[in-house]
Amino acid sequence: MKYFFRNNLPPKFIHNQGWLLSNLVLAVVLGWTQAVNAEGSRELTNNGGNRPFLDSRSDNDPVANIPRRTTIQVFVNTNETINLGSSANGINQGRIRYTNPNGITNTCPTAGGIGRIDSRDEELAGPLPNGGGYNPCQVRVDVPGIWTIEFIGPDSATGTQDPAQTLANILPAQNNNDSFVSAWDVTVRNVAGNDLDGRAYATYIPLNLGANGLSLNSRTFVQTQRGDLFRVNLNGIDPFGFIFFANNKGFTDAAGNPIFQSVFNDPVPNFHLPSNPDTAEDITFKLFFNPPNLDLPREAPVALFNLANNPPTVVGTTSTFLRQDPPPVPQLQNLAFEFRGVDGTPGRADPTKGGEFVFDTSEVGSVQITIDVNRNGILGDGNDVILTSATIVGTNIIPWNGRDSNGDPLPAGNTPYQSAVSFFVGDVHFPFLDPENDPTGLIIERVDRRTLEVQDRLVYYNDTPVNDQPGGPDPISGLRGVDSRLGAHDFAQLFGDAKGIDTWTSLATPVFLVDGILIQKAELTIDKVASTNLLQAGSPVSFTLTVRSLPNDQADPALIPPDTFTPVEGIKVTDNVPDTIGNVTWTCEVTSGVGSCVTLSGTGNNVDVTLNLDPGAEVKITIDGVVSPLASGELVNTAIVNVPPDTLEPNPQQDPDDPLGNVATARLDIALSPIQPVGIKSSRLAIDADNSGNLTTGDTVEYTITYSNQDPEQDVLDFLATDTIDTSKVTFVPGSYSLDTSVGATVTANPTFNGTTDINLTSPDVLGTLPKGGSQIILKYQVKIDAAQGTQISNQAVATSRGGRLDRVVTDSFSGPGDLPTLIDDGVNTGNLSATDDDDPTVITVGAANTVNRGEPTFVLVKRITNIIKNGFPIGGINFGISVDDPNDPNDNLPGWSQLSTGAPVGVFQFDQPLASGDLVEYTIYFLVEGTQFNNIQLCDPIPEGTTFVSNSFGVNQGILLNQNGAEVAQTNVADTDTGRFFSPLAPLLSPPCPNQIEPQGAIFVDLGDIPPTTPGNVGFVRFRVRID
Repeated sequence: MKYFFRNNLPPKFIHNQGWLLSNLVLAVVLGWTQAVNAEGSRELTNNGGNRPFLDSRSDNDPVANIPRRTTIQVFVNTNETINLGSSANGINQGRIRYTNPNGITNTCPTAGGIGRIDSRDEELAGPLPNGGGYNPCQVRVDVPGIWTIEFIGPDSATGTQDPAQTLANILPAQNNNDSFVSAWDVTVRNVAGNDLDGRAYATYIPLNLGANGLSLNSRTFVQTQRGDLFRVNLNGIDPFGFIFFANNKGFTDAAGNPIFQSVFNDPVPNFHLPSNPDTAEDITFKLFFNPPNLDLPREAPVALFNLANNPPTVVGTTSTFLRQDPPPVPQLQNLAFEFRGVDGTPGRADPTKGGEFVFDTSEVGSVQITIDVNRNGILGDGNDVILTSATIVGTNIIPWNGRDSNGDPLPAGNTPYQSAVSFFVGDVHFPFLDPENDPTGLIIERVDRRTLEVQDRLVYYNDTPVNDQPGGPDPISGLRGVDSRLGAHDFAQLFGDAKGIDTWTSLATPVFLVDGILIQKAELTIDKVASTNLLQAGSPVSFTLTVRSLPNDQADPALIPPDTFTPVEGIKVTDNVPDTIGNVTWTCEVTSGVGSCVTLSGTGNNVDVTLNLDPGAEVKITIDGVVSPLASGELVNTAIVNVPPDTLEPNPQQDPDDPLGNVATARLDIALSPIQPVGIKSSRLAIDADNSGNLTTGDTVEYTITYSNQDPEQDVLDFLATDTIDTSKVTFVPGSYSLDTSVGATVTANPTFNGTTDINLTSPDVLGTLPKGGSQIILKYQVKIDAAQGTQISNQAVATSRGGRLDRVVTDSFSGPGDLPTLIDDGVNTGNLSATDDDDPTVITVGAANTVNRGEPTFVLVKRITNIIKNGFPIGGINFGISVDDPNDPNDNLPGWSQLSTGAPVGVFQFDQPLASGDLVEYTIYFLVEGTQFNNIQLCDPIPEGTTFVSNSFGVNQGILLNQNGAEVAQTNVADTDTGRFFSPLAPLLSPPCPNQIEPQGAIFVDLGDIPPTTPGNVGFVRFRVRID
């Protein structure tokens, strides 16, 4: 059980930034289709299929506003040489431009065929002096860093001509009006003339196959900012023209959050354009044509271009990442991923309320939780639920409303709904815009950057939102992860037309919810019948409760399959039998169907029975008791049945006259006892010396004797009560005697009563009067148990008088809430009338198990201000050491508070005087348990707004004082061996018991553990102080 306090101040809601663990989006193939690889076109055409031409056009992609012209970047050191070549250099206005990291631009010469690649053989051979190579444009490096290369087509990027479809191993000659470059090369050589591969990359590459129905087999390497390296094989994808790039989000919502799904192209989807500079949240990654060279630095300077201009213009300089060793891959295999309903039940939910997923993380980023609503084993298809959220370090809670993606409540049933959480760590997205077809799927591999050994091949996708035609992938959603060894996420029949198709990878595989989520639904009814509706005070009475869980065919309205009533555990049946019925016992049994009573029998007026019932099961609960001899008039008794937490009951009826309702009432008419005056005697455990909960040697018992004259016509005169105790078994407790009178009774106390030398409970010198119509006296005294275990102790008071119906009346035993149980009828007539059930002595047994009828289970908290300190001294004019009753709080004056050393919860509940900065306010939270043991009590109290927790109030680094089990112990502020701690401002809290995941001023937390209903452990307090800011 978990509790929290909120000081009476308006709460603040703290919104946490989400986590972004290097989400990596690769390859947006836009509008028509394209791709890139390594040091030049040679690497893009080495794997068969059709040739991807490098666009050099005046227009933008038809879907997204990305220019269909680009730049190639290459990292070089001083005195290295950049060798440049293009099939368009010198053809009409075809050129090669290069810009150093400082933004200084030059153009390669064209005379004599310098910098021109004229054949496929030259493309494959590379620059001279390689055999058969082309004559390169050579740039000697004088500024180290990243140089930028522009390959300009023959029409100087002023046209929009598409190339003719061509096989990859054929290099066609360039024409004067071409808007593309057929072949290009960037080769770096060191001072010794050796080639240095893995130096050239692009942030995006606009490529063009010339038509659809072709095959692109290019391969590239994607270097992420985090340091991970991915090898990408386009594996025969069939685009037309396309933009190939990599970034950290893929398609996003309007706020820039990744959505992890495919989209339609109308309206234009949201994503970070690769032609725009990086931001803190949106990163475009590097597309290398060969594995990145191991000599690359972590980052290097580069000129910043505005690619929207034609030709691109330098707008400044910046520094960009290149290569680093990635941090270890997060290990999530042992993640504690849990679901609990709104009411806190693990793995259970009411479909109209839902619940929340809970997990801990050690990193900031994003997660996606998928619920397999249609139970087909495929995550994310059909009406499956997908929840995407940012995360924080520590405990994360993600709510779910219990409905599917269409907004309909989930059907209840016995089969759990499976769910998984996917952590977006190091993601690589490939959102192709209008890719038409991909007959064999992509091959995406995370590889070791040194050995290129494959570390992972799983990819993910979700095409459910765009599944509007045949030809889609099978399965339509790959959120479980699909092995891309032979290609993954394939589609045909123009399924990708007019869509943005996203494929991604992640460093973390999905973690599945153990046992899934059960949606629970039940319709419960209860009926209550009394053994008789007219009886006399002092008579026995019996109630029969019938509880049913309706079968499916009795549902109203009818259930629509697959919705069904379900077995439910933890059904609560409560019947608070009035105090005028004593000696209460009850039994529970299943009379039909499948079910169980968690407890088969019990005692006490507060009947609380837990049931587990399948649909169609029926349970009978029988409650037996004795009507108090003091009772009269009408007695109303109500029983209630409630579904357990996180269970839907479609028609919870609260009408006690409805036979199919959740409430049932029995009414009794009680006639006056023929014995007048009438007397009863009860006992209770006043001091449980060994805290055992049972009556044992050394405990203290309090007897209560009540006499009342309820005769409507006759006064009782000359009243005298006596009582004798057995000193061989008990010892009278001096000072424990008391007498209270009511309704006009005039009876004088006898304070010298001790049960032995003076057995008079009332004054023998001044005999009393009990007027007609309900006058009453209550006498109490205590005895200490001396007898050994197993001993029975019998006790009975006697009253003599005149004017009543009997001149001598003995007390009848009675056991109400909080009393020790006693015999109901011993079969012996010791006085009163001739029956044997109106004159029983009060008998208790030492050492009997479960001897205490504890009454209604109660756990209450009362909070008070117990001190205010100004300038180092307590504030004057206010007495914080007395109890002040709050008229709006019935819990602050319960009798159980008398066990506190102060006798009550002292302090004030309201303070209206102004406080100044630096003043100290001391809060005390009192707790009290009665009736039954409460387990796993945790208390959390957020620090009020405008104040600061005082960390050294009760010692060094001890800001919390705990009074429990009669002892006061200062608690440290950190999580250690004691039960208290302070959560600093904005630190993740334990939720529950704390109301929020974080608190702006922090919160105190105390684990009170299991609290018994007996002294001294059932009462105590928690105290702390704050300073006014």
